[in-house]
Amino acid sequence: MEKVVLAPLMENDLEFLLEVRNDESTRNQLKDNTIYNLEECKEWFKNLKSFWWIICKEETFEKVGYFRTEGNVIGCDIHPNHRRRGYARAAYKKYFEISNRINLELDVFEDNHAKKLYEELGFKETGEIEFIRGRKYLKMVYENRD
Repeated sequence: MEKVVLAPLMENDLEFLLEVRNDESTRNQLKDNTIYNLEECKEWFKNLKSFWWIICKEETFEKVGYFRTEGNVIGCDIHPNHRRRGYARAAYKKYFEISNRINLELDVFEDNHAKKLYEELGFKETGEIEFIRGRKYLKMVYENRD
């Protein structure tokens, strides 16, 4: 499995964050599929109250994605050039190591291939469902039993 480092999101990472977030393949899997510009992103960053990280390869520190938190709700987005290589799995596992959170949540579209990863990591569907852009959007929870 790929090894990653979670580095705190800094203002100079925002262009990379937008490159990932504004990509159509990323936005298609997000509840809010708005395209944001750099000025809007800088304003958002100034008011950010939760922890966000840049996901970097451990060996080279090359940026491959970002990891987001808001309270107990977590998620990550991987750059399209780095998908399907284990970086999301590694980022979640790294977050589990550094987080003292017991009950974590995330939301995922039913047809997102990442749903299988979340199930493998121990997330379970709660039964809460929203319909967004004509697709089922599911809430999943992870309960740390260590």
